[in-house]
Order: sequence, then structure tokens, then C-alpha cells
Amino acid sequence: MVPLEKEEPSSESFNIDQLKASVRLSVESEEPIHELRLSISEGLYLLALGDAEGQLLKKSEKVIDYGLIAGGILQLYLMGSIRIEKGVVRIISTKQTGNIFLDKVLTNLTEESGIIGEILRLKNELKKLHTDIEELLIAKGILKKEENSLLWIPLSERIENINYAYEKEIRNTLRAMVLRGFKNDVSFSILFSLTNDCHLLSEVFRSTSELSDAKNSVKSPMKLAGVDEDLANVLGLISHFFIEKF
Repeated sequence: MVPLEKEEPSSESFNIDQLKASVRLSVESEEPIHELRLSISEGLYLLALGDAEGQLLKKSEKVIDYGLIAGGILQLYLMGSIRIEKGVVRIISTKQTGNIFLDKVLTNLTEESGIIGEILRLKNELKKLHTDIEELLIAKGILKKEENSLLWIPLSERIENINYAYEKEIRNTLRAMVLRGFKNDVSFSILFSLTNDCHLLSEVFRSTSELSDAKNSVKSPMKLAGVDEDLANVLGLISHFFIEKF
């Protein structure tokens, strides 16, 4: 277990009204966005939730925890906190990310361990995976807790939240990637691969022809936006793990 360094306060500023306008345009026009407004794991979790209440889709129940952990590790890879060389994880920085889930993944990573072994080990180590992800989504105004259920916050209310991000934008972008050749940030390419690994492609691509196109596209990670040879190899290892295990 690696102790985390304290996170320095962010000096980044943004225009709230501009962000709201951008989100509203994205939703109303069903246009894709270039970069995830959420972490990869948060986006994956949203796709795995049912539309009405916060129940996991049956098809994803057995696999989603592994997908969330893989998403967390790959997010840390994109952030430069770790390297993954020939499938082996090397810790570069223990600085806090400010994301409770990512910080738990980073703290519990083992230096010089294989990524698949780490996914399996962290599945047993991290006991509150869903709670952590849900708390992040609740804090961003995407979900709300009501008695023992998770519910979606109405669209109009979510748009007014300054950290607004939600599942429809993700669906729009994943569809645009496959069906229109939209060039997105690499985080969406990783999410696309994990969506396939967690048996969720059919939640995004409804028709038989669209689903076929998506499955063909995800087979070639090197052709996805922002994916270099090293990352393609890592995505291949993870996909092989899911195929073998499930």
C-alpha cells in the first residue's frame, strides 16, 4: 500500500454559464463531446445502471467491478501517476488526485505487479467500490439517494449543476466514434473498450447493424483515437482477461 502525497489546491477556473450552455447544446443536439466530463469508471458505471432506478443491469453484475478497477488504473495511467510497461504497473507519483475512488486505487496498487493480477487483487481489497462511485455521481448532481434506491436527477436539474455530466453525452459520443468517425479524447477510447468488456455495447448500439459495427471497431484498439501501441497492448490484455474469465 502506497501513502498518498497531499493534493495541492487547484487554481483552474471556469465559466459556469459557458459550461451550462455547452452541456445544454450537447444534450439537445445529441452532439458528441471531445473529453469525458467524468472519470472513465464513473462513465462506465452510468452505462451499467438501469434507466429508471439505480439498479445494475443483469448483464453487467458479474463483470462491472473488474471494469471499474481497470478504468481506475487506466485513468491513473493517463494522468501520469503510473506507467504500464509490458503489462507491469510502475508507480510514478503518489500525489492525490482529488477523486476518492482513484485515490483508493492508487493507494492500494502494488509496485511492479502485473495489471491483471492487480485487477483481481483490488477486486477483493476495495470493498466499497460502488459506494465510492455513487458518492461521486451524487456530488455532481447526476444521481440522488432516496431510501434504499439510486435515482436519476431530472435533466433540467442536472443541467443547472456546474459539474454536470451524464450518460447521454457518453452514449452520443460513443455512437459518433463508431458511426461517424468522430475523433475523441483517448479517455473515450478506453471507455469504449471497457464497455465492450463489460457486455454493455448493446446498451449503446441498439440495432443489429450498429452493434456489429461497434464490435468490429473495438477489435482494433490501435485504430481508436489517441491509442498508441503500448495502450493498445494493455487494452488487449484486459479484454483477453474478460473473455477468459467471463
